Amino acid sequence: MKVTLRSTDPLLSGYYTGAGLLCLDFVNTVDWRTSDRAAEFLTGGDAVDAWLALTLDRPPLHLADSAVAGLRDLREALYRLITGTARSGDLEALNRALAQGGDRAHLTEGPDGYRWAPAEDAAGLAVLKAELARDAADLLVDPARLAKVKECHGEGCGWLFLDESRGGTRRWCSMQSCGNRAKARAHYRRAKGTAVDA
Repeated sequence: MKVTLRSTDPLLSGYYTGAGLLCLDFVNTVDWRTSDRAAEFLTGGDAVDAWLALTLDRPPLHLADSAVAGLRDLREALYRLITGTARSGDLEALNRALAQGGDRAHLTEGPDGYRWAPAEDAAGLAVLKAELARDAADLLVDPARLAKVKECHGEGCGWLFLDESRGGTRRWCSMQSCGNRAKARAHYRRAKGTAVDA
């Protein structure tokens, strides 16, 4: 079970992690993606910094608006690649991020074990993009794992998650949000139907 972290930062109000992979938590930075009220979490450099602190425990990058727009473009390319709706140029965007990042220069050891560390000359944004692209690429080349990526059944939600449930029956991004809303709606419909029948 993946740890779910809820943001306490007002810039990310309503955002939480727990999709099962970093690249999925990243593509989930659009709320209500499949509805007519889609909402952007990565609204600017401060919001990106809040996301980095929450998901990766990283220091701020202080990105300009143009850099944030580029990060959102990568996010949308990754979303389309993962969901099988890729457009022309999406794979090239992923490969550019992989090539420019230098995100795997050498191993370092920390309290949680070994991890890849970036080259000293790699810029923060390039490293971040490469790390996100690498996570998505590792997913895309693993058909069995990619088949476990599902989209939340919550009406208009559109968040992706890695379904590692027994039997692969998970339906919701989170029981605390979309799952509870669906159960409440079903209960309301049943109760309304009973009241009408009485």
